[in-house]
Amino acid sequence: MEYGPPALPTPGRRMIKVLRCLARCAGLLVIAVVLPGDWCFSILLSGRRRDQEAHAQLLHRWARFTAWLAGCRVTIRGQPPTHGLCVSNHLSYLDIPVYGSVAPMTFVSKQEVLAWPLFGHWAAMCGTLFIKRERKGDVAEVGEQMAVVLRAKVPLVVFPEGTSSGGDTVLPFKSSLFQPAIDHQWAVTPMRIRYELADGSVPDEVAYWGDMTLLPHLLNLFQKKSLRAVVIFGVPIVPGHDRKDLCRRAHEAVMGLAEATPPPS
Repeated sequence: MEYGPPALPTPGRRMIKVLRCLARCAGLLVIAVVLPGDWCFSILLSGRRRDQEAHAQLLHRWARFTAWLAGCRVTIRGQPPTHGLCVSNHLSYLDIPVYGSVAPMTFVSKQEVLAWPLFGHWAAMCGTLFIKRERKGDVAEVGEQMAVVLRAKVPLVVFPEGTSSGGDTVLPFKSSLFQPAIDHQWAVTPMRIRYELADGSVPDEVAYWGDMTLLPHLLNLFQKKSLRAVVIFGVPIVPGHDRKDLCRRAHEAVMGLAEATPPPS
């Protein structure tokens, strides 16, 4: 016969989840108050609004806090890049704080994120580049901004799937954002992220995709005790001279990262 502590009654478990969620929401209020102040002192008043490294460092500081706030433990496999273009699969709004917690980075995001309450403003303060993917002219303009970031020796992360998914596969990459890498001969580092959740479903409760709504999804996620993010960095790819070929090779490399790396114990 085995003995152990008695199971907590269901109402007690629910109360712990509610308190956990409230504590993490309070953490969001801390970010809402302190991050703009950090931005004012470290970026605005320091005259560093055009300093890409300063923005990446700002994101790095607050990404570490955000990942901790969400109860997310980050496991790193491979060598994080120090510069160049980086491409990854995309599962959740957590992807940016998880990657940003590993090293200072800049991200390219879809324009719609800028309209998200709080998160859009935070992303803008941290130097995120926003793009309307359906407009070819906008892609070209962001390509020029990408060049500025990469000349500053800051890793620049793009999610070429164009949207997030449940994580069971990597969606086909869109080739348009690979053109600057061809034009400037930037090395492209493949990356892959996955999540592990002991008390729930990753596709339903961590991944943010389909017709999910942000606030209910976030409040549910904040009730989870903890989760793990596994970040895998591959070997940089030589760009070559064909955008679509580079896109194909990058997609294959990101797909291969899941097969080459066993899950953590």
